[in-house]
Amino acid sequence: MLVLINTALGRGEAILIILGIAAALTGLISMGAERRTWANLPNRKFAMGVCLAGVASVLVGSVAAGADASHDARIVSGAQPATGAELEAAATAKLKAREDALAKAEADSAAKLKAREDAVAVREAAAQTVESKAAVKTFGQGVWTVGKDIEPGDYKTTKTVVGDCSWKITRTGSNGGDYIDYDFSVSGGRPMVSLVEGQTFDSDGCGDWAKQ
Repeated sequence: MLVLINTALGRGEAILIILGIAAALTGLISMGAERRTWANLPNRKFAMGVCLAGVASVLVGSVAAGADASHDARIVSGAQPATGAELEAAATAKLKAREDALAKAEADSAAKLKAREDAVAVREAAAQTVESKAAVKTFGQGVWTVGKDIEPGDYKTTKTVVGDCSWKITRTGSNGGDYIDYDFSVSGGRPMVSLVEGQTFDSDGCGDWAKQ
């Protein structure tokens, strides 16, 4: 009955296992019996052969059943052998991932370098500002920017003016055209000026000036 059912279902491996079990049992019973059994096997040697054949049939059927089960599991899970195109696509994807990682590392390195360069620029600008704040307190004739070249404050000539002396205070950036205060005809004494940041001081023939 089992053989007929499995035959109808197309399960050849199950038929091998069933027949193998039957043959193995028949051989064992015939070898243990003192007279012929229902199988009517001629002798014990023949019965042993039937038993071994049955065992072999069971093994072959079991191997076949295992292979079919593995195949069915692959079908159910959707796993199929990888094709050449799929392998190539997987390799391309891995290469792309490595290239993206390398590009990201390079971008991060460039960003860090830019940040260091910006930090250096900020420090240099701060140093220049400090230098500007440390402008001189004594200067001679020429054009001076208050807050950059000289400190803001009150200045007076270090010596009495001898000869012609002229000075002017203009707004920084006006190219000397926006006058704030001036004296073009100093002929003696020690003139004094008050300077604030954002002004330019131009002195000629007055000698040195010193902060008071």
